[in-house]
Amino acid sequence: MAKGEILVNAKPGDVCVLNADDPLVMNLPIPYGVKKVLFGWSEGCDVRLIVAESVDGGLGVRVVLEKNKEKVEFLMPSPGLHLALNACAAAAVATLLGASLPEVGMCLSRFYPVHMRLELEVAENGIKILNDVYNANPVSTKAAIDLLKSIDCCGKRVCILGDMLELGSIEMASHQMILNHCCDSRIDFVGLAGKRFFAAAENLNIFNKIDIVHAYDAATLALEIVKRLDCNDVVLVKGSRAMKMERVADAIKAMDMQIHVNSDI
Repeated sequence: MAKGEILVNAKPGDVCVLNADDPLVMNLPIPYGVKKVLFGWSEGCDVRLIVAESVDGGLGVRVVLEKNKEKVEFLMPSPGLHLALNACAAAAVATLLGASLPEVGMCLSRFYPVHMRLELEVAENGIKILNDVYNANPVSTKAAIDLLKSIDCCGKRVCILGDMLELGSIEMASHQMILNHCCDSRIDFVGLAGKRFFAAAENLNIFNKIDIVHAYDAATLALEIVKRLDCNDVVLVKGSRAMKMERVADAIKAMDMQIHVNSDI
């Protein structure tokens, strides 16, 4: 566990802030004299997550945190239940440094995502885009698909994925897991970029199970994707950085829906 190496050089008097819900983290050896500050859902956390609830049709998250029997409730105006645990971690650090819990809640209620990290964009053509093209791994990709499922949608739910890179021996199993999750989640339309997803789709014989298109690069895939979208669709775009999946997101934003509609007549 590479991130655990951070603790190796911790000295007496240092403080480490740890996710109490992660058994791997909780099993890390803590050097003598180093203080632990815990966050998470678990009983006994220094800052505990009490409520994480999707609101506003999946476009926001209601969060309740508790520290020393004091509670604060706030709304984060961004999609994704994962934000609640991130907020809990931030609160653990901020209160450790002297901020009050109400101050933390007020600041987190003004949160907005970093560009290309599950950033919700509404294009001028009406399509909602979950722009998560900065990077991808199996855990984050599965979470992003779950988020796509949770957002209110009057059109199609569309999942556009680029290969997940640097997975080593779990590469094939990981891409197959994500494709199976798309099937289980009843995603209406799936677009794939890259040889890894193509190989996984062939292994699963998935082309006969769901509506799916494939290309070996993002630019080529974008040409096919824009032919299939309508103004009420919600679209997740995600992939490893080297796959340049922003080319697909940019093509969707550039769509002229009137021309698109007329071309189908």
